[in-house]
Amino acid sequence: MLGETLKLLKRKKARRVLIQVPEGLKTGVQRLANFLEKNGFETLISIEPCFGACDLRDREAKALGCDTLLHLGHASMDVKAEVPVVYYEYPIEYDFIPVVRIFLKQIKFRKICVVSTVQFLNALEKAVKFMEENGFEVYNGGKILGCDASGPKKHENVTECFLFIGSGRFHPLGLQEKTDKPVLFLDIENRTLENLLEEKNKMEIRRKLRIEKARGMKSFGILVSTKPGQNKIRNAFDLKEKLKKTGRDVYILAGDYFTAEKLLGLKIDVLVNTSCPRIRDDYEQFNKIIFNPEDAEEMIAADE
Repeated sequence: MLGETLKLLKRKKARRVLIQVPEGLKTGVQRLANFLEKNGFETLISIEPCFGACDLRDREAKALGCDTLLHLGHASMDVKAEVPVVYYEYPIEYDFIPVVRIFLKQIKFRKICVVSTVQFLNALEKAVKFMEENGFEVYNGGKILGCDASGPKKHENVTECFLFIGSGRFHPLGLQEKTDKPVLFLDIENRTLENLLEEKNKMEIRRKLRIEKARGMKSFGILVSTKPGQNKIRNAFDLKEKLKKTGRDVYILAGDYFTAEKLLGLKIDVLVNTSCPRIRDDYEQFNKIIFNPEDAEEMIAADE
């Protein structure tokens, strides 16, 4: 990993580098910084939260005099940045086969699209071959994000279910929201297998209840992220006009990282989230109804 990162930075002719990592990789970032310093680079470590390649700290890098942003743990989303960005996906050496073997008999579907996160793509290829050897018809759906399931969705018409192998519920739940086929979540940390279709049904009931409750509310705040890959300001203004036509008070709320504390003092009944879709699931933290844009559109249609 260290040698590959060094090669990538040398190709960019980098000198001062801001290193950006997600929480799960922070334990190794000091070792990386020391290695780069020994090889002639000036390094800074961003301690801000990092939620994906949509969340670049390029403006901070520029303000700190860095000529390059080193972004670890995610693949490029082609986000336009203020400084050159070096992406290193941080592949993890892992063998899915032992944990897949445990649950083979519990998987009742024969035609399966298998997916994971970008770090485990090598392990995914081996798992696909193993399942094929055990009688499954397997499609390799590649990497997914909680906000982007375009890869596996290509196989939706030919598969009976999706199998996510990895850790963390955000990605498989994001896929389940976008398909009516079951998504099986094989958690490699807890060694459990879960069908998320039932959870999707519960989420849909909660979503409908939020929409119905919001119909009687007056003050709406539309969250707009200043993160370069999450900024949907045009959508926000379109939604604002549509909501205003229903007689509601609407305010666009801009921020980099949204928390309940930042909203103190504002009289807002409902938040419409145009940023990362995972924010909608933080309604308990905000103690408010949180919509994604499609929920707001459905409420507006119901009001007409």
